Amino acid sequence: AAPKRPSTTTTLQTLSLMNDSFVLRQAERFAERVRQLAGPVVEDQVAWAFRLPFTRPPTADERTITTALVREHGLEAACWSLLNSSEFLYVR
Repeated sequence: AAPKRPSTTTTLQTLSLMNDSFVLRQAERFAERVRQLAGPVVEDQVAWAFRLPFTRPPTADERTITTALVREHGLEAACWSLLNSSEFLYVR
């Protein structure tokens, strides 16, 4: 069996994922898709935002934090954070 290496990123890779115009556009498109599927209710949007990339519902803590993020900064910000999450980037 091959040894398992932990997933790591460099600072430059992390900054690229956070600030790249492609990633920002994908977050906007992701948010549009979530709105189409979930409608205007923030809680439903959060549920779909987790279902699409992770194929699971958010935990209670994730739901609370992400709902607050959507209300304060918009759905695009929440989608951007999910696209930059370790769970999305390093699916095993």
